[in-house]
Amino acid sequence: MFDDFPVASGLLIASSISTVVIGLMLFMSLRLYAGNRRRAYRNLLVSIACIFIYHAIRLAWLVDDSVETAALVYIGKLLHVFSMILLHFAIFELYYKRRKRTRNWFYGLLTVGSLLAVSEWLPELTGTDGRQTVSAAAAPLLDGYLLLLFPLFALMFGPHIGQPRKYGAGLAAAFAAQVCLVANLYIVSKNDMLFLAAELLDAVFYILLFMLLFERVVELLLSAYRSSITDGLTNLYNRRYFLGQLERALRSGNQVTAIFCDIDNFKRLNDTQGHHKADEVLKFVASLMIEETQGIGLAGRYGGEELVAFVIGPVGTAMQAAEAIRSRTEKESLVTLSIGISTARPDSRIAAADLLKQADKAMYHSKTTGKNRISDYARLPDAVLSVEPNMEPKKSPFPTSM
Repeated sequence: MFDDFPVASGLLIASSISTVVIGLMLFMSLRLYAGNRRRAYRNLLVSIACIFIYHAIRLAWLVDDSVETAALVYIGKLLHVFSMILLHFAIFELYYKRRKRTRNWFYGLLTVGSLLAVSEWLPELTGTDGRQTVSAAAAPLLDGYLLLLFPLFALMFGPHIGQPRKYGAGLAAAFAAQVCLVANLYIVSKNDMLFLAAELLDAVFYILLFMLLFERVVELLLSAYRSSITDGLTNLYNRRYFLGQLERALRSGNQVTAIFCDIDNFKRLNDTQGHHKADEVLKFVASLMIEETQGIGLAGRYGGEELVAFVIGPVGTAMQAAEAIRSRTEKESLVTLSIGISTARPDSRIAAADLLKQADKAMYHSKTTGKNRISDYARLPDAVLSVEPNMEPKKSPFPTSM
């Protein structure tokens, strides 16, 4: 097929790289679709499967040029056009849901590609001698159409993809590869170096595409994990995860202080100003807790308007954090907080749930002795210590994702 052995070797290596990278993307998309049957994953799987078939055929041509028939070349071109359309729309759907306008563009581009294919293929089938005579250079409409698709994708999807530079670089490589191919077919007759350049640029495109998809999949997995351990409304860690982290902190050999907060008069706020305002207040207090415990502990949502945290270190550090949360809430919001704290010594074998019970009892003491204050479990009167706190989370006046 190619007289120059180094060029032939370079083509084979570049095509092999593309096929291997596409195979990895195919495996990744298959696992994604098997784990979550989203339409975006299905479209990604179908598009990469089509591209894999196309490049497997190209690799077969390079190994044995006797399999390169005119009909197979034409089918390969058509498969390449359709797979590129499917692929770039699938990438877009990894970031956004497909809207009606996007769906119209998708089917419109597929229709245009089909019409161009028919317009080029039909005359060959209805020739006077009745034989098909399609050659690789007899599909200028499909080749030109594919050349126009890459700038179109850059305009349509470039600003919306989360990794615009990588996506743009990949499109530039794919466009340059198609330019080399078109130039070799229609301008310069059989220039082996242009074929090699096109194959190498294709490999660059698929490597960049693989990097983009890999990073996006990692983002999606991290997002799914994050949503499984956090409360959707407040962005605080949910009760189960918080208790697990508190248990780990208690077993680390450090002094740990649990902080239990309850928003004062929250039901009244919810009844008088509505769920929306109550949600805003809850999210604001949660953000304060995240800020004041950052680097020294962890904050979570226990249930309803009950928010919890723990601080690793001296009890004085925990008291400062609790006071900062209380005072800032009073000054910067419509509500106040009743707070209780309880400290576990480094040699203590207390369980996380029991430490929170103690902090809850201290919070209840704050609630019943005037609100908007902090109580330390270690300084509570004996009469208060003998009362069992109710550790069931209060019913939230609004829907919660916990």
